Amino acid sequence: MLMQKNRRIAFIISRLAFSVLLCFGALPSHAAEDTLLIRSALANAEQLAAYQLQIEDLEFEFGPYHSSLIEPLESMIALLNEDEDYEEVALLQNRQLQVMRTELGLEHPDLVPLLQSIITTQMALGNWEAISDQLEHIRYLRTTVEGENTEILLSAIQDQIDWLFSRITIEDRREQVRNFFEIRDLYEEIEDIVEDTYGEDSLEAAPWLYKIAYHEYHLVSFLNGSKGLGSESVDRLVRREGTFGLESQNRNGFSSNSFFRNASVIPAIERGRPIGDRYLRDAYSMVKKIQDVVEENSDIEAQAMIKIYRSDFQLLSDRGSAIRSYREARDMLLEAGIAEEEVHWFFERPMVIPMETLHLNFADALDELKERIEPIASVKDQEMHLGIFTSWTEALISTPMPQSKNSFFKLDHPFKYADVSFSVSSRGKASSVDVLVTGPQELDSKRSISRSVRGIHFRPAIIDNKTRRVKDVHMRYQFLDE
Repeated sequence: MLMQKNRRIAFIISRLAFSVLLCFGALPSHAAEDTLLIRSALANAEQLAAYQLQIEDLEFEFGPYHSSLIEPLESMIALLNEDEDYEEVALLQNRQLQVMRTELGLEHPDLVPLLQSIITTQMALGNWEAISDQLEHIRYLRTTVEGENTEILLSAIQDQIDWLFSRITIEDRREQVRNFFEIRDLYEEIEDIVEDTYGEDSLEAAPWLYKIAYHEYHLVSFLNGSKGLGSESVDRLVRREGTFGLESQNRNGFSSNSFFRNASVIPAIERGRPIGDRYLRDAYSMVKKIQDVVEENSDIEAQAMIKIYRSDFQLLSDRGSAIRSYREARDMLLEAGIAEEEVHWFFERPMVIPMETLHLNFADALDELKERIEPIASVKDQEMHLGIFTSWTEALISTPMPQSKNSFFKLDHPFKYADVSFSVSSRGKASSVDVLVTGPQELDSKRSISRSVRGIHFRPAIIDNKTRRVKDVHMRYQFLDE
C-alpha cells in the first residue's frame, strides 16, 4: 500500500515537472514574470522529487513509521501548500499523523498542531464533517493530556462551538437546527465545568457564564426565525427540553392541536413578545448573577460595565426600564476616571445589543466598537456611523452573525450589502430606514432590507444624561448572497 502511494506521488511530481518544462519552452522571450513563476514551479517539482526519494530511502532503512520521516513529509506538505494542491496535502498529513502516533503515542500533546494544520487543509477542501472530527480529536487530547487545565479544555470546547456556528451559514435548515442544538449541549458542558471548577461566585466564571447568557439570546432568535427555521427549532426544543421554556404567563397561549411535528403545544406571542421570551429572562437572570459577583470583587469601572450588560438584557427581556441603569453606568465610568470624551462617544450613539463578548474593561469595549466602524471607508466626519452589521442567515435577518476569534473558522462568504440611514428611538427601535447604496450590484428589492434593520435591537443613545431619538444614523447592513 505504501509503495503504491509512493509511486502515485512520484508520478504526480514527474507529471508536474513535465508540464512546467512544456510551458517554459512555449513562453515568449519577453514574459519575464511568467518565466520566474515557471522556474519557481520547476524548482518546487524538483524539491518534491528529492524529498520523495529521501522518504523512500528512510522507509527502506527504518520502516514506514519511523520518526525520521516527519521532517521530509513536513517539507513536502509546505511545497504542496504553495501549489495549493490540498488533496495531496491531506494525504501526506494523514501519513504524518500515522507516523507521529506510532512514534509519540495516541495521546501526545504534540499531535495538536498537526491536527490544527489538518483542519486548515480540510477547510480549503470544504470537508466540513472532517473538521468537526478533528476538533473532537483535539478536545479529546486536551481532556486527556491537560485535563487539569480548565481554560485549555474550555477553549477546545469553544472551538467546537465556533465551528458549529460557522456551519450554520453553509448548511440547510434541518442541519442548521441540528448544529445549533449541538452547540446548546456543549454550552451545558461548559456550564458544568465552570461551576465545578470555579464555582458560580467567581470572576473566572464570569466570561463563560456570559457566553451562556448570550446563547439564550441566540436560542430565542432561532425560535423566531423565518423560512421554517422557527418551527423546526420549536419542535427540536420541545422534544429536547419540554414545553416549560415556551410557556407564557397564561396557559391560554397554548393549543393541544400542534402544527409542529412531534410537538404537543403551540407557543403564543403575548403583547408582541417573541416566542421563548422566558429564555431571554433566564439570560437576564444569569447576567444579574454575574453582576452580583463583579460588584463584590471588582472596581467601579468593572461594576459600571456589567451594569451596561445587565441593562442590555433588561431591555431585551422587557423587565422594566433600563434607562436609569444606563445613566448610572455612564456616571460610574466618569467617576472611575475614564475620559469624558470617550464616555460620551460610547453612549451618544446607539449600539447593537446584546454585546457578544463580556468586557469588564471600558477600553476593550470601546476598541471593539471602533473596530466595527473602521472598515467603512465612506464614513464622513459628520455622520454617526454604527459600522457593519452582518446578518447570520437568510432566516435570521436581524441577528448578527457570531464572530469567532479563531482564524480557522473564517469562511470566505460572498456578501451583498446595503448602506442605510435610519432613526433610533429613545427605546432602541429603528425606523424610517432609507437604503442609500447597495452592492456589489443594485438589489431588486429594498423592502426586505428595511424590514431587517427595523428588527435589530439597539441600545438607545444617551445625550445630556437622557435617552434621545437619533436621526440620520448610518450603518452598513451586510448579508449572505444565498
